[in-house]
Amino acid sequence: MNLNVFVNNFLGFIQSVRDIPWLRWFLRFLALSQAIEPVGWPTSFPLKDGDSFDFIVVGAGSGGATVAARLSEIPQWKVLLLEAGGDPPAASVIPSLFATLAHTESDWDYTAQLDEGIGQSHPGGKIFMTRGKMLGGSSSNNYEIYARGVPEDYNEWSEVASGWDWNTVLYYFKKLERMTDPVVLSNPYNAKLHSTSGPVAISRPKANAVFEKINERVLNAYEEIGIKRVLENNGPEIVGASRPHFTFADGRRSSTAEAYLRPAQDRPNFFVTKFARVTNVLIDPLTNRAHGVRVMINSSEKIDVFANMEVILSAGSIDTPKILMLSGIGPSEILEPLHINVITDLPVGKNLQDHSYTPLVFTGQRGIQTAIQNVFVASELDAYPTPTQTSFLKVNSSHYNDRREKPNIQTFNIHVGATAAPIILYGCRTIINYDEDYCFSMSKANIYNEIDVTSVLLLHPLSRGQVKLRSNNPFDAPIIELGYYRNKKDVDLTVEAVKFMLRLTETSYYQKVGSKVVKLKVKGCEGLEYGTDAYWRCYVVNSVSSILHPVGTCAMGPDGVVDERLRVYNIKGLRIVDASIMPLIPSGNTNIPTIMIGEKAADMIKEDYNFTWR
Repeated sequence: MNLNVFVNNFLGFIQSVRDIPWLRWFLRFLALSQAIEPVGWPTSFPLKDGDSFDFIVVGAGSGGATVAARLSEIPQWKVLLLEAGGDPPAASVIPSLFATLAHTESDWDYTAQLDEGIGQSHPGGKIFMTRGKMLGGSSSNNYEIYARGVPEDYNEWSEVASGWDWNTVLYYFKKLERMTDPVVLSNPYNAKLHSTSGPVAISRPKANAVFEKINERVLNAYEEIGIKRVLENNGPEIVGASRPHFTFADGRRSSTAEAYLRPAQDRPNFFVTKFARVTNVLIDPLTNRAHGVRVMINSSEKIDVFANMEVILSAGSIDTPKILMLSGIGPSEILEPLHINVITDLPVGKNLQDHSYTPLVFTGQRGIQTAIQNVFVASELDAYPTPTQTSFLKVNSSHYNDRREKPNIQTFNIHVGATAAPIILYGCRTIINYDEDYCFSMSKANIYNEIDVTSVLLLHPLSRGQVKLRSNNPFDAPIIELGYYRNKKDVDLTVEAVKFMLRLTETSYYQKVGSKVVKLKVKGCEGLEYGTDAYWRCYVVNSVSSILHPVGTCAMGPDGVVDERLRVYNIKGLRIVDASIMPLIPSGNTNIPTIMIGEKAADMIKEDYNFTWR
């Protein structure tokens, strides 16, 4: 049993005995009483072969839970939501335990493939692609960063899909948001971009004194290298550094299970069935109309259920294209060799985009006294477990020639006190799948030193990957080709960004403590002179990993898979509502933009069937 499975089982036991008086006192002390309380998730509807509904939504994640709950606001419509997993475990509800959800039953536990010669520090060239398999989907196991992207992202979408410009989508970002940060709300320039009445709770709680001091120290250093401090990264000023906002509040993660499904669960027209795995869409061969789905219930019983109006696929950027291809919708060059009848030849699975990142490790103050930070983790179990800062940059590269104004690099920095080396080693090997040499070199730096782990993210890669079928067996995991650095201009820009961030060691605090960039053992870079351009190019290429933001595999647009109203081309009664429809990846984390898509899709569907929505 791996550690993550043990943690989740232990928390399940704690939930079952939570009423013991001393345990309740202890949970209150750790600020976890809210998270361990009975959560009241929707009960599972006992689905039967031949059941029919008006709408069937496949996947209860960021897009699916949102669109299903909003459609059920129309009392005349019967809405069925199908989810392959079960309820979110306690480790999902507790904001600080996100890292313990990988490789458990709540994770699809996919493995993605890097091209030969890319990411050689990952054994077998493989990256673990954690995806939520539970109510809330990946909104229930992501790292809870709240980011919308920038206006230019959506204005670019609208060039290929009208109605997705910034002014339009801002309404939906505000509709989903319940901002609780008083600092943002007290500033009129920022407050006008936010809302306090939406279902998704957003916070930036004040941390303990030790964490706050570290946050200030890092943000001051960022200012010294030319990254100005901004009030927030979802306000009028995007480019700059700040503490991020998070999708939790009051000690509970605000997943779409929490924000949308719990409030809607008692509606008599809303049905949620768990442990229901959809294998394919049922399509009438004469009319090309989707009229239902085939479902595997509890891993054994196969049934067909029917949709009078529409089937909506919201299984995510990996599983939505897989289901489409198994249903005969996709590239003929993939389907025909697998003996799948091609109903319509569309670029399903292509255009895969993801935010890759390059880690940098900086040493800080030496001495185990810095381990005091790690002691304070217990006081932040209902919030975020480490001091964390983020920034958005516009890095210029002579090779990139990007005239757009939007940022092209994002950074995340987490600060770790000395002596956390065993935890770093475990996460590096088990969650991210770096090799032993790489992970030992990283964790060794933390034995006696505080460290900063800075992730440098490429926001708008030119490279593209693809999701393919492995076979025509729906229970075989798909092939996920990440495609990192297929366009060498992505390497050029990332190297420039890395070299820019190396200047952190030249700032006041880091100079005072003798900060060094940790020379990690990167496979494939042996023999190169450390610090040269050749070295950093090799380092960037071979230490690359995924921030787990796959999008774009069923893109909107005339050359894509769906139109601007998310209807699948050439198939009636079938829409897609998840991150796969994004034509271009946005500037930042993708969870909130996907919930926005769910909100907007619900209104478009209501409009299509002559229901007013605003």
